[in-house]
Amino acid sequence: MTKRRARRAAAPPSGAPPASPGADLLAGVLVFAAAAAVFWPTVGYSFLNWDDPVYILQNPWIRAFTWANVRGVFTHPYFQNYLPLHLLSYMLDHALWGLEASGYHLSSVVFHAVNSVLCLAVVRRMGGSRTVAALAGLLFAVHPCHVEAVAWVSSRKDVLSTTFMLLSLLFYLGSRDAGSFRPIPFVASVLAFLLGMLTKVSVVVLPGFLLLLDGMPEPRGARSRPSLTWAVATKIPYAIAGVALVLVNARAQVTAQAAYAHDPFRYLLVKGHAVWNYVSLLFGFGGSPDYDLPKVGVHPLETLFQLAGLIALPAVAWLLLRAKKRLPFLGVSWAFLALLPALLFPLVTYMADRYLYAPSLGFCWALAAAVVGVASPSRAGDPQRGAPGARTVVSASLALIVLVGFTVRTIQYSRVWKDSEALWTFAMTKSRDYRVFNNLAQIRTEQKRWGEAERLLRKGAVAENVTSHQSLGVLYYTTGRFEEAMRETDKALEIQGRKGRDLTLEAELHFNRGAILWSLGKTEAAAEEWRTALRDNPSHAQAREWLGIATKPSGTGP
Repeated sequence: MTKRRARRAAAPPSGAPPASPGADLLAGVLVFAAAAAVFWPTVGYSFLNWDDPVYILQNPWIRAFTWANVRGVFTHPYFQNYLPLHLLSYMLDHALWGLEASGYHLSSVVFHAVNSVLCLAVVRRMGGSRTVAALAGLLFAVHPCHVEAVAWVSSRKDVLSTTFMLLSLLFYLGSRDAGSFRPIPFVASVLAFLLGMLTKVSVVVLPGFLLLLDGMPEPRGARSRPSLTWAVATKIPYAIAGVALVLVNARAQVTAQAAYAHDPFRYLLVKGHAVWNYVSLLFGFGGSPDYDLPKVGVHPLETLFQLAGLIALPAVAWLLLRAKKRLPFLGVSWAFLALLPALLFPLVTYMADRYLYAPSLGFCWALAAAVVGVASPSRAGDPQRGAPGARTVVSASLALIVLVGFTVRTIQYSRVWKDSEALWTFAMTKSRDYRVFNNLAQIRTEQKRWGEAERLLRKGAVAENVTSHQSLGVLYYTTGRFEEAMRETDKALEIQGRKGRDLTLEAELHFNRGAILWSLGKTEAAAEEWRTALRDNPSHAQAREWLGIATKPSGTGP
């Protein structure tokens, strides 16, 4: 920028509200308290049998805060992801709480409360009034679409990555203060972006929003816009970090194997359908741990409606831009950009509530601006819709209704996540996915309710998958039905053979097969299965132990 521009931009914006740090601090405390209070019941919740065992209960890298473990999480993908800071947060939790679930839940609640305050701060820095910023923060604090991300410990990456994403945005806004470039906040923004990428790669969309900000006129003429060359050049560090970490994760992640993911037109229909579901969730409706793939392209009108979902948010943003509604436009644009990774990439789950955690920030900005805008006087020439006092009452009433509605819905829905049994019992009312049946069957197996577990696994096995047959094999082995156990274990191996190599899973299946053979009195065959398990996974301790017992001259067996 030129010096003339910088001097002009440095002047206080005309009509800007006077600074009041005390009032802003009070609003931040209120927002933090609201988020903590609404999600506080989750502190008493259990770990779930959905990814929590892998990320926490059975994760060797989080057991001690050592250099070897820190180096491990930064140098090796884990559970088909390269998200080292996600794992590092669990390492810190383990150092503080051991394996006490309440501590991990408390950390997630605190991160969410911090994000709610950051939401307020971002809206304030982008030109929103104190009232709009406070309402946006409160809406984000109590929004029901955040239940999955906050109440499920394994979804920590969604919450923590959003913290870094918002910090990066705040630092970037600070780097443009007074119309001149400030290098220290800019470097801090790039570093926060990098930390976000090391927590969840969906943060990669942030530079796109920063470019959008660069092109937007500032509120009340606070500063002039930077040149296009400057705007693009300052995004190069973000691009380098983003592309590098996306490529690393692309090699580690597993994409959807469903047929729709390999049919471009059907893929668009499925994702368009997902957008309408996301919009419903943003308005406080619905919510589920698992979503069944929709039937798409059945009727022409349905096809058009599903495709329209892909342009719904950009269309709304364009209308807001034409109407010169700056903050709502930025909010809807943020929501669309932050949702893009879930739409563009064929993830294993076609949609999930947790994917809305970061996008919902923009929705909360836009909704807050719209609700507070009801109290604004009509423009000259517009018909009067009521006295200013009446408009203020309507605006305050709308805000109260939405906040109370969101709060009640969040408290009600969060109870679903208190433990695995409650979660999957509820999920069965929403989904017919085999994973729902398998996960609830695991609970019934632990409760030794064998008949119910078998029925659930049989329902899950209708959709071809390894887990249903593997679990049936274990159930039959446990109940002494060895021939049936062998048949189901062999079926699991057959399915896995068609999917491709997964040495850890195959080692477990061969170990199970060896246990069944031993119970049938086939000692040599059992020992050979355990050798196979160890070739596939040399760290399989139980296979090594049982093989050692089985090959002793006077061994009595496992």
